[in-house]
Amino acid sequence: MPRLNPAGAATIAGHSIHRALAPFPIAFFGAALCTDAVYWRTADPQWSTMSSWLLLIGLVVAGVAILPGLFDFIRDRSVRRTRPAWGHTLAGGLGFALAALNFVFHVRDGYSAVVPAGPFLSAVVVLILLVVAATGWDPVLRPCAAHQATQDKGV
Repeated sequence: MPRLNPAGAATIAGHSIHRALAPFPIAFFGAALCTDAVYWRTADPQWSTMSSWLLLIGLVVAGVAILPGLFDFIRDRSVRRTRPAWGHTLAGGLGFALAALNFVFHVRDGYSAVVPAGPFLSAVVVLILLVVAATGWDPVLRPCAAHQATQDKGV
């Protein structure tokens, strides 16, 4: 019988941990984009502080979400054989790295340390992660399930 979900090792009660946690960093980074925009317009330091906290929490949650996804990617060769898996993994990693860089910009002091790089990086991170979420893990799994089905049939 073919495995319909070859990347299902990191699950709780049959539900992917990676899929369950992935929306949260997007929400935190999206909120950081909003607070960056307000900071850019007002120069009120509270908005920069909020952005810093949102970025930090987003990075922590993203790290927790990345681990099971990376585990599934590394564990299953059929997943690694697909282009969507590589794109999903590399784009997600790029988004995480840019969010970390954005956090570094935000912890520096002063308006010029954050603007315009902070809002720009926030927008790029949100855009990358929305594309990663929109393409999702399903295109990664479909070819893997088809590959596994042919392997199980002996084709």
